Amino acid sequence: MFAPIINSLIPLSLCIATGYLMNARKFLSLKTWQQLDKLNYYVLFPALLFLNLATAQMDLAQFSLAITVVLSVLLGVSAAIFIAYVVFKIHSDHIGVYIQSAIRFNTYVGLALVASLFDELGMVLFSLIIALFIPLINVISVISLTLKQGFDVRVLMMNLLKNPLIVACILAMAFNVSPLNLVVGIEQFLRQLASASLPLGLLCIGAALQFRLNAGEFSIIVANSLIRLIGVPLLAYGLWWGLMGLIGKLSRCFLRYPPHRRRIH
Repeated sequence: MFAPIINSLIPLSLCIATGYLMNARKFLSLKTWQQLDKLNYYVLFPALLFLNLATAQMDLAQFSLAITVVLSVLLGVSAAIFIAYVVFKIHSDHIGVYIQSAIRFNTYVGLALVASLFDELGMVLFSLIIALFIPLINVISVISLTLKQGFDVRVLMMNLLKNPLIVACILAMAFNVSPLNLVVGIEQFLRQLASASLPLGLLCIGAALQFRLNAGEFSIIVANSLIRLIGVPLLAYGLWWGLMGLIGKLSRCFLRYPPHRRRIH
């Protein structure tokens, strides 16, 4: 059961380790790594998301799974805030960092792992999750970082609309529901850009790694890790099980009583 996951994690881990070693050996300058990461964030990764969503055949089950992720995040945030304030008495000045570490995930690693395990269908579903997830995460992050000072809704909306990943997902879903088709040459161009996104992103992750740990923060890190690695997956599974059961019951109801056979009394 775990062998496919482990086999999929090996190349990802090696890419990250390679990026870390390259940076440690000063193979590229820090500025070059930052420019590569910027290229991926603004060009290559949006091309990958657009390509996945623009040509996808999405159904109700996929949207249900994506909504499950969003609900899991909201419940995870609630649990993280409760533990932060009640258990660890974290000061409000630091709550933003704590909340973000509890809910943020690395899109490069996630998409690379999903692509390796579930091929094109998994990439479509994960891209849909990203389309719903990134705006929500940005809103929660801004609110958590500005609990005392407050935040400007207009600035928040502008930041969301300028996010290249959000823009790519919105354009892709609009294109998906339109009668238009991707020109073969344009599709191949996007595939060329998309193919470079994941390995470059993983190398940049490795180059940015820093290993520092303060003794006083160990218990908080453990609690945060438990939320991320155990709590949120359990929430997601429970919500998915409940939603899929509801969809199954509704489907059986409609199959048993199709619209043309129903009578109004």
